[in-house]
Amino acid sequence: MRFIVSAISLVGLIGPAVCQTSPPLAQPNIREQIRIDSFQSSKRSDNYGIASFIISNATEKALNSIELTCWANDDREHGTKVLVWPKQQTIPAHDQQQFSNVNIGLVGENSRASCEVTGVEQ
Repeated sequence: MRFIVSAISLVGLIGPAVCQTSPPLAQPNIREQIRIDSFQSSKRSDNYGIASFIISNATEKALNSIELTCWANDDREHGTKVLVWPKQQTIPAHDQQQFSNVNIGLVGENSRASCEVTGVEQ
């Protein structure tokens, strides 16, 4: 009888361990792999921001398009989604490209614009 109880207990402990799956490997943060460098912005007379920056691609794949979220004065909730495309077909892996005269949305009077990468198409 002890053998049966021990065997049932052992199977009860082994079953959940066998069914466990390992967690997926953590994906590197997109903002760490695809960065905006040398960001500069100015405001047009109609209060729209115009930005120039460098996109650095530290991934293993080329980038076809990049989605940015841009905002003024730390107000991320009211940010604007901006989609940019490389001058050439792509930004190759481990390369960078300059972007100029990018409309980043309304920025208002005396505001400071910021942008971050929020998505990419590879």
